[in-house]
Amino acid sequence: MLSARGRQYAALDLAAGYTKVRGPLYSKGTYPDGLVSFKNAENFLMHDEALDYIKTKCIPSLEPATLTYHDGPFGSKRLRAAMASFINKRFSPALAVAIEHISFVSGVTALNDILSLCMTDGENDALLLGMPVYGSFAPDLQSMSSCKLVYASFGDVDQFSIDSVECYERALLQAEQSGIKVRALILANPHNPLGQCYSPDALKAILSFCNKHKIHLISDEIYAYSVYHTDASSPGFTSVLSLDTVGIIDNNLVHVMYGMAKDFAAAGLRLGCLITRNTELGQAVQSLSRFHGASPMTDAIATCILEDEEWHLQFFNKSTHILREHRKIAAEALDSAGIPYERKANAGFFLWIDLSACLHSATWEAEDDLKDRLYDFGLEMAAARGYHGEMPGHFRFLFSVDKDTVEEAARRIVEFYKNNQVGRA
Repeated sequence: MLSARGRQYAALDLAAGYTKVRGPLYSKGTYPDGLVSFKNAENFLMHDEALDYIKTKCIPSLEPATLTYHDGPFGSKRLRAAMASFINKRFSPALAVAIEHISFVSGVTALNDILSLCMTDGENDALLLGMPVYGSFAPDLQSMSSCKLVYASFGDVDQFSIDSVECYERALLQAEQSGIKVRALILANPHNPLGQCYSPDALKAILSFCNKHKIHLISDEIYAYSVYHTDASSPGFTSVLSLDTVGIIDNNLVHVMYGMAKDFAAAGLRLGCLITRNTELGQAVQSLSRFHGASPMTDAIATCILEDEEWHLQFFNKSTHILREHRKIAAEALDSAGIPYERKANAGFFLWIDLSACLHSATWEAEDDLKDRLYDFGLEMAAARGYHGEMPGHFRFLFSVDKDTVEEAARRIVEFYKNNQVGRA
């Protein structure tokens, strides 16, 4: 018999999505009728280039130390120095980032878990997020800590504007009236699933809000170098680290998460890091890294990549170019069928598309049914309910896959939309 806690973890069934039997996946040559699965947001476009570099440059340079416990589970000194250098050059921090500000663990998923444990004390504490937002924040933040999650509704307010602060404040105050204490606000910047970046003014307003209520700001910046287009309506990426926060917020309340999974197309490395000037939080994360430590082998490969500035700059340039082209393919197909989507998206690997015209009713149950119908039609996409959307019927369309798959997915979405709008045959 398991303990009550063990039974609780078993009931979470977090492995279900990985063990689901899906049948053959789409391949133009092998399985043209196979399932197009957009389950995980990965940059499949750059896997070959990343793997080739790892094989030719990183693997040959491995040393015997990679088979030891090395400098500990929170990242070798060399890796932390390499990441500090990378952040200082690429994120333009207002204050230089040093090795002591950085801690590594086995992925940003593990980091979410650790930060939730370090910032909340159970069911009477909460973390604040906007709607919609990355769906796996919920299990990542709640499974071990048992904290509450409070979601701010924006309605017609642009959540990337300074006006969003009023919505966050409303949600925070309502939570406090219910006896729930908000401990931190979590941002995804660039945003998942909306694919937008926060402007400096919006970030400063959010920082000021956090300081006013003495809550932490955790900025998930894992898509920082997957921004493929900028213009007046779609600002580029601004890290909270780049802002002069004097008179705005205590720097001990500001924390950034980053990793290798998205920009470097290397989710398999399982490596995420926290950048913080909060000494006590850094110590807590390093203590808990004992249970979430990255392997020295991964550590060495990531160090090799980060230290080669010339290589990762050309890698990012190529990646954003291809992402831009594939986004164009997806957008043109959606436009041809009149399918609404988040037009300001300029970052990440996805478009947030609106298929609510195919709902039998404006309910979450109807969205579940629509998701099943799409699956039967050969399309697997994350839906609004799982991403805490405000309205049912939105789905995440990934375009960071090969051209054939993007085109086939777009063709299926358009065909389904044309034949399944409510009131049509």
